[in-house]
Amino acid sequence: TQDDFVTSGKQKTEEETVVDDLSDQSQASFKLDVLNQDGSIFMLLSGGGASIVLADEVYNQGFGPELANYGEYSGNPNAQETYHYTKQILSLLIASSAPKKVLIIAGGVANFTDIRVTFKGIIQALSEASEQLQRQRVKVFVRRGGPYQEEGLAMIETFLQKENLLGFVS
Repeated sequence: TQDDFVTSGKQKTEEETVVDDLSDQSQASFKLDVLNQDGSIFMLLSGGGASIVLADEVYNQGFGPELANYGEYSGNPNAQETYHYTKQILSLLIASSAPKKVLIIAGGVANFTDIRVTFKGIIQALSEASEQLQRQRVKVFVRRGGPYQEEGLAMIETFLQKENLLGFVS
């Protein structure tokens, strides 16, 4: 069931509730579970299978206690939906008391999700939080594949450079 060991008995955060509502109103899928509100590793992941693999890898590398959230977006969300989802992840990231923070934007190779569209929404949300991300010296790592990946990755790389945000795009 949806109330498994991760969420059982836990009060939902405002961000989790917003994401639940977003998912209910969309043809796309959005999931968010806060694991550690003061974690240092925040993940903005696309695709259910890829998101599990990436979260598991963080844990397997010994950083499980630092993992702030688990979640994913999938099913070809539009830019506005991706923007609203990203805002929730960034809200958690900015509120975290961790002294060093990382945002991982990643996913498997999409079959039909237009990377340019989802990255447009992600960039819009990052732009609104750019000053806070710079102040907190958040490092942003991006890896994504699928339709129009070259254009999407170039868009986000240009944005990170323009905003002087630390990170790496591959």
